[in-house]
Parts: sequence; C-alpha cells; structure tokens
Amino acid sequence: MINISITEQVSVVTFGNIPYESESDFIYRLFSLSADENINIDMISKASVSTDRTSVGFTFSDNDMPLMLKVLGNLSFYRPPLVSCGNVKISVKTSDMINGKGLDMKVFGVLSELNITPILVTTAEDEISVVVRESDSSDFERRLKTMFLC
Repeated sequence: MINISITEQVSVVTFGNIPYESESDFIYRLFSLSADENINIDMISKASVSTDRTSVGFTFSDNDMPLMLKVLGNLSFYRPPLVSCGNVKISVKTSDMINGKGLDMKVFGVLSELNITPILVTTAEDEISVVVRESDSSDFERRLKTMFLC
C-alpha cells in the first residue's frame, strides 16, 4: 500500500559553499541554535563532497521563519543562504520501497513530466519526500495519486 501525505507552509533554507573542513562545526552550530529556538527541523539534505565545498538544506514550518531569521542572524556563513517559504512537502511512503525498485524513478518521472524542479528531496528506507513550490503542488499530488491509485 502506498500513502501520500501533504505538508503545506514549508520553509527551506539551503547553504552552499561550506568549506569541507568546517562543515560539521557549521551544521552543528546551525542546528544547535535552531534547537535553542525550538524550531522543528524536518527534512535534512546534505550533498556529498566532490570538491572542498559542500551544501546542506533543511525544512521547517513557515510559522518558525521569524525564529529562523534570528538563528541566521547569529551565524557567520560563507555565502548567504537561499531561503524559500510557502512550499509544499509531498511524501510517498510504502513498505514496498524497502526491497523494491523504481519508486524513485516514478516520482522523478512525474516531476520531469510536469516540468517541476524540486526544491529539496530526501529519502528514508520506505519513503521519498519532495518539497515543491506551492504553485506546482496540486498537479504533482494529483499525478502521483493517479499513478499510485490512492
């Protein structure tokens, strides 16, 4: 069985150009300050290091944006982060993903078919979550539900 869930009013912050040698300290400080403000960080996506720089992106509720701006004001960063509000997270969850193949291909196929660029993507053993702009979310959700007959 496949379950598709929707979370609206999702904010995304993405930091790029983080020097590899200080990434753990930077990410720890970022999430420590966020925890101090009681911000619930939901999705976290960190790029693999292919050079001497890396990136990290994460999501939280739009309601916590004022608190996140306070956090960002207490950080020194290498390049200003990309900040986006009013997004939608769509999660596709199924135990079939544990031993199966192709769910990722199907989800990215829908994104490609609809010409939607995801803002952030994370996976778990039985789930793939995609953050998209609110303006793209209805078509994406409708197409996924049609594909998986939910």
